[in-house]
Amino acid sequence: GLLAKECFLASSWQDDRIDSAPLMKGLRTPLLRARPRLGLGLVAGSAGLASVSVAKANESKVPPFSLSSSRYDQSTYMGRLAGVLQQIDPRTLLVGEQELSRCKGLLEDFKRTGEKRPGVSDEDMWNAKSTVDAIIHPVTQEPMFILGRMSAFVPMNAPVCAIMLNAHSVAGVVFAQWLNQTYNVMNNYVNRSSLDVNWDGLLKPYVLAVTVSCSIALAARRALAVVPSLARLGIFVPYFAVISAGACNVAFTRMDEWAGRGICVFSPEGQELGMSKMAGQQAVLKTIATRSVCLPIPVLLIPPVIMSILPFTGAARMVAEGVVILSCMSLALPCALAMLPQEMDLPTAFLEPEYRTLRDSRGEIITHVFANKGL
Repeated sequence: GLLAKECFLASSWQDDRIDSAPLMKGLRTPLLRARPRLGLGLVAGSAGLASVSVAKANESKVPPFSLSSSRYDQSTYMGRLAGVLQQIDPRTLLVGEQELSRCKGLLEDFKRTGEKRPGVSDEDMWNAKSTVDAIIHPVTQEPMFILGRMSAFVPMNAPVCAIMLNAHSVAGVVFAQWLNQTYNVMNNYVNRSSLDVNWDGLLKPYVLAVTVSCSIALAARRALAVVPSLARLGIFVPYFAVISAGACNVAFTRMDEWAGRGICVFSPEGQELGMSKMAGQQAVLKTIATRSVCLPIPVLLIPPVIMSILPFTGAARMVAEGVVILSCMSLALPCALAMLPQEMDLPTAFLEPEYRTLRDSRGEIITHVFANKGL
């Protein structure tokens, strides 16, 4: 995950020894014929779609508050998108302990009494819930490390992008990749779907994730330098490197979910049923699908077109590259995360045998359970 900057760097190689023109020629040639309209249209159209969607969500009638449901319909893509936009809002990074305690208090009072405090509206309750959801981990119920929250994704990538754009030597590239993949590991861990993991047990997954991810990224870069004909494959070479590195990073970082204890599963009544390794495997695979496979696509396609339009050179071009990358990240992140619900609805038939015969409070067989996918 978090490979947007790698996507762009892979397609516009900052190494002077590699000519980026052959790499993007197949993609760029038909697009440049209408580049003034197409390039700006991609950005304006995408931004306009997001703005209209959010505006419609905000203008809709505020539903009655409920702790067990979302403000937006999570069965639809637009509903999930509206929810994700709240969860990754960078303004939640500025929420202090006092405000967080106030929001948690509102929710705890509602949970205890089933009613809102006097003078508190449904809008206030939904805002309190979105604040808590953006800061508190849904499984551990502990505040997430501030730099690893999804609301810090774009702000944290700004300095990482700057370092990667200025990395020309082998040592510089290695350092930039190490920094990037280390942040990826931290973000993947903070947004995991499992309970707390022993920090001592994270050392091996961290080394594996960083080593494999950096090796794949550097190997792809080296392969294009040694075998220029690979550039004929266009975006497929950097895209393959990106999704491979991202998948390894997620899988190794969340190894405890994949091959260890698994993740918590809950009945439709909200009762914790235990830990499921098979549910953990599905959580990791679905995270890889959204974060490592889908997220890089718009960031890989749009920046080369935009940069071919802009007349900047030298330092101004490098700054423009960073701005374009971060802008595309800001758009691509919520769109990718909203592709799948964060709460998974899993048929017990696809879980361990012990979950297939459980009964609920009414004595009926539990046919499906719920689990947090993670981000």
